[in-house]
Amino acid sequence: MVLRRIGVMTAVLGISTVLLTGCGLFGPEEETRTSIDPPPLTEDGGVEIDASDAIDSGITDPDASGTDDQETSQTINRTVYLLDANDYVVPVTLPLPQTDGPAKQVLSYMVKGGPVEELLPQGFAAILPEGTNVLGANILEGTVTVDFSPEFTKYAPEQEEEILHAITRALTQFDSIENVEIWVNGTPLSEMPVNKTPITALNQSTGINLELAEGATPGRTSAVTVYFQGQLDQERTYYVPVTRLIPETDDVARAVVEELIRGPKEGSPLFSSLLGTTEVISVEKQDETVVVNLSDDVLKYNNGKEANPEAMQSLVLSLTENTGANKVQVMVEGKPLTTAGSYDFSKPVVRPMEINSFAF
Repeated sequence: MVLRRIGVMTAVLGISTVLLTGCGLFGPEEETRTSIDPPPLTEDGGVEIDASDAIDSGITDPDASGTDDQETSQTINRTVYLLDANDYVVPVTLPLPQTDGPAKQVLSYMVKGGPVEELLPQGFAAILPEGTNVLGANILEGTVTVDFSPEFTKYAPEQEEEILHAITRALTQFDSIENVEIWVNGTPLSEMPVNKTPITALNQSTGINLELAEGATPGRTSAVTVYFQGQLDQERTYYVPVTRLIPETDDVARAVVEELIRGPKEGSPLFSSLLGTTEVISVEKQDETVVVNLSDDVLKYNNGKEANPEAMQSLVLSLTENTGANKVQVMVEGKPLTTAGSYDFSKPVVRPMEINSFAF
């Protein structure tokens, strides 16, 4: 597996309200004009992590993609949500043509038979029904309302929840979007059209790839999203977010680490690179940094010489996902972890902007 880096940049998304033409809010004849700008990059105080793999779990350095400035300006990395071979919804970062409407573009690259087909990594598939188009979109006070064409209703019943999760995650990756409402051909949906899944609040708390933990009682749970791994081929893996409903807890940060150590449910094709014998000594949020202190079992990777770099990346992704913090400081028996593979962990590590960026 080849990983480039967990980087030092964070995105500032400048997003303004989408403007619509026509008489109604959404109609099949309306034309959508967006001013959702691609994210400019600003420096943030974290540690840059470099490596050279085929799947990038960090951010892309605009200076590292080559010397052809014209080619660089024509594409931009964006994260879409696809189905893997095991029917998990997975974030995948792809090089897409640069456009003024990235939110609409991201959705268009999740449509079966659409332009994403030329970019799909092996084993991945688009999730939205073939022929689906965005007829209109409006962002107001953090809520985006998206009007899909009638083709949106033509999907397999068993994929209904996955479609909801993929749309929600794809749109809420933009800073100004917190909630999602779905319309079809000018009509708001209160439930999905095939299996009648209720559409209530669609946001990050909706979760992704939901599962109920052993011993958890529905209605009395806390949700934690942890990043396990899937196997792309014999050498490469990718990260899969799984929202696990666990028994209620007030210490979500600690629960995240414990669930990552516990690993995927029995029979799952996913796995965790964090050794199961690792103990959690403490997990504490300090301003914008989560400090996690683990037992020295975490150093038993590579013949007991170091920490597994993939496990550390899963840890950073999982903790920042659930705590709102942007950085993670990993400690081992009270002392800062120095390295994991070629990564420098001596200082807090910033959450990567891009996940599963496949090289072609």
